[in-house]
Amino acid sequence: MNRRDLIAHFDRLSEFTDPMIERGIETHRKGLFAVKVLDREGKPLAGVPVRAKLARHEFKFGCALFLLDQFGDERRNTLYREKFADIFNYGVLPLYWDTLEPEEGHPRFAKDSENIYRRPALDLIRDYCTENRIGMKGHCLMYNSFNPKWMPRDWRSLKMAIEKRSREIAERYGDDLLDLDVINEMYTVYRNAHGEFGCRDLPVCDEPGHEKWCFDIAKKYFPYSRLFWNEGCFETFGASQYTGDKSVYYLMLKRWLAAGTPIEGIGMQFHAFTSSEAQERAVYDPYRAMDIFRLYSEFRLPIHLSEVSVPSYSNEAEDEDVQAELVRRMYRLWFSREFVESIVWWNMVDGMAYGGENVFHAGLLRSDMTHKPAFDVLDDLIRHEWTTDVSLITDDTGHAYFHGYYGDYDVRVGEISEERRFHKENTGYYHVTAGPMEQKFIL
Repeated sequence: MNRRDLIAHFDRLSEFTDPMIERGIETHRKGLFAVKVLDREGKPLAGVPVRAKLARHEFKFGCALFLLDQFGDERRNTLYREKFADIFNYGVLPLYWDTLEPEEGHPRFAKDSENIYRRPALDLIRDYCTENRIGMKGHCLMYNSFNPKWMPRDWRSLKMAIEKRSREIAERYGDDLLDLDVINEMYTVYRNAHGEFGCRDLPVCDEPGHEKWCFDIAKKYFPYSRLFWNEGCFETFGASQYTGDKSVYYLMLKRWLAAGTPIEGIGMQFHAFTSSEAQERAVYDPYRAMDIFRLYSEFRLPIHLSEVSVPSYSNEAEDEDVQAELVRRMYRLWFSREFVESIVWWNMVDGMAYGGENVFHAGLLRSDMTHKPAFDVLDDLIRHEWTTDVSLITDDTGHAYFHGYYGDYDVRVGEISEERRFHKENTGYYHVTAGPMEQKFIL
């Protein structure tokens, strides 16, 4: 298939989908804000100049941080650090058990830990994120793959080891992790449980009630992190996974939420790796995607596009241009959906993905750290198209009103400059019914 056909496939319903995307962005990503200026006696001041400029999105534009200081030369390490912070405000930390604790009782937390490729020490990542005001998500706490060779095999000892690991991570990073992938790709376990793969390498996965046990342990040690269930691309977006408008993942979430499991977020991977024309057409179909988000929005939980890989398949100019066009369309669609609150690209640099995934060329940068067109598309969307920068004058009530993207703003009032929060979370999803979100300044 000519990959440009995917763009035509996405655009075939544009008269319907484009207005829906635009309305969704205006409705769900922007709010009505007010700056109120008073004198020291509390009287409103009219005619005061106000400038409000978005400094940092509330929406989480993220990427995995598995490549931090992994390039073997200072130039590329520095460029990676700079380019990541240029467009991303959210980073994913690797919690895979086999590489976080390759030797029992000696987790690789400290910066001076032995380096393991694509698994930077967690202190190194935390310090980088703190310095650059990047929010953090852990991935993943209890997974049916990537477990250490020393892992206990008997039921009781294994569960005790999992709880010990959870406690140790929480003691060191619990206050830093905004979000946490508790379990990952559980549907794959169910799909393979009676096949040649068995239950992969975490035997307790096949235990009745395993999902609830995982989330209960996570909530015990991470009470202030939101807990996510994460599933694969074709398990969430693949047409073959649906009967009518219901998928197995949806039914699993519904079952465990009804059982009181503290699932607080829904992860949907988008590793769009496939040689199947039918599968590609399904995952890049905007109408299907909107319907899928409508279905999962019934849970009224935050949705993360948790692992995004849009392949270019080569570094030929035509292939990279198609990747960029698909990235622009998919990000706009995802950004417009009400309960989507994060989009996380997975591998920022070509040639440094996991295992055989490098053949897909699903990075935003080439291996020499030069920009692919897809990087520039994200930079344009996040920092230019989806931004707010307004200059206003207060009215007779001391107010300056504006409509802008949710986030942290640099606000200048007269000669005073401060950062202020205009976040959706401040007053909930229906804050407009209570009037504009307001920040006060006293001159």
